[in-house]
Amino acid sequence: MLSKWFAGAELKEMPSPAGTFHEYPHPENWEALVEVLHSRFGTNGEGIPLEMCPCGNRKATLRRFLVARRYVVDDAEKMLRDTIEWRTNVTIGGVKGVELILKSKPRWDFIAANRRIIPATPFHCYTRQGYPVYALRLGKGDSSLATSVHEECHVYSSIIRGEHLVRKILPDAQSRYQNSHVGPGLDDSTSECKESQTLPESPRAIVVGDSIDIFDKQVVIVDLEGISMSALRCLYVFKVINSVASLNYPELSKAIYIVNAPSIFDYLWSAVKPLLASHTQNKIRIYQSCAQQYEALREILIEDDIPDYLTPQENSGITRGRPGCVTESEYPGYRPEGVKYMDLWIESMSQDSGKECPFA
Repeated sequence: MLSKWFAGAELKEMPSPAGTFHEYPHPENWEALVEVLHSRFGTNGEGIPLEMCPCGNRKATLRRFLVARRYVVDDAEKMLRDTIEWRTNVTIGGVKGVELILKSKPRWDFIAANRRIIPATPFHCYTRQGYPVYALRLGKGDSSLATSVHEECHVYSSIIRGEHLVRKILPDAQSRYQNSHVGPGLDDSTSECKESQTLPESPRAIVVGDSIDIFDKQVVIVDLEGISMSALRCLYVFKVINSVASLNYPELSKAIYIVNAPSIFDYLWSAVKPLLASHTQNKIRIYQSCAQQYEALREILIEDDIPDYLTPQENSGITRGRPGCVTESEYPGYRPEGVKYMDLWIESMSQDSGKECPFA
C-alpha cells in the first residue's frame, strides 16, 4: 500500500499540531538566519523584487529560499540571486524578462496546448486550513502532445502559473484569513469559487511564534486515474516544469496528494522521484485505495468541495461532489471557473491591444 508519507533520506519532517500536514523542521535560530539573508539584499531588502514575493512579504520569501537550501545562508543567497537573474533574462518569443512577458500579448496557443497535456485548474477551492487548492488530472491529458510541443510552451505556462499563484491566488488566501469571514474567492465577483468555504485557521498555528508566517503555499491534488506507461512521454514536460518551479518558485506547496495511483505507479515514481528534492518528497502522500483517499481528502476539504471524480457515488442519480473541476483535453474549450479567472488575470496583466482571451 502506497498511502504513506515519502520521507527523504536525510530529513524527517514533523506533523503540524493538527497532524494534517508535515512541517519542515525549522532550526531554532531560523528568524536570525532570515535576517542575515535579508541584510545581504540591502538595508530594507530592496534588492528582492516585490513582484516575486507573495503578499509583498520579502522575509517570508527569504524563508522559503532558506528551506529550499536547508537553511544554508550562502546557498540560499545564490539561489535567490540566480532566480532574480532568471526573472530578468528568461525569454519567450523574443520577449525578455518576466515583467515584459506578462505585459506582452498572451500566448494563448501555449496555454491551450498546456491545458490539453495537463488538465487542471489553478484554483479549485480552499482547504479547511485556508490553503488554496490546485487540482490536476494527469491521466486525462493528451500525452501525445508532450514531446511535440516546444519547450518554450512549458516554460511560458510555468511562468504564468507561478506568477498567478504568487500575485493573485496566495494574496487572496491571506486576505481571506485577515478578513475573518468566508470569501473572497479569486475576487469579489467569483461567487462560484466562494461556495461552501470554511474559515481558515491561522497559519501561525503551524510554527509557533512565527512573526512572518503567511498563506504562501498551496495544496496540490494530482489524480492519476487512467494514466498508463505512455505517461512517460510527459516525463520531459515534468522535467521542464519542475526545473522552472523548483529553482524559481520554491516551497510554494504545502502538501501534494496523489490519488488513484495505478499498479504501475511504482515504476513511474522511480522515474520521477530522483527529480524531486527530499523535502518535496516529504510533502507527497500517495493513495491507491479510493476509500482511504476519500477519507484523507475529507480531512482537508468540506465534502461539497471534493471533486465528483474523487467522491463515492450512489445509485440515487444525484451526483455527489463538485463537478467540472478541471479542463478537459477532449473538450479544450471547456474552462472551469478557476481557469476563467486565471485568463482574466492574464488579460489584466497584459498591455497589448490583442490580449483578449480567444476561449469561449
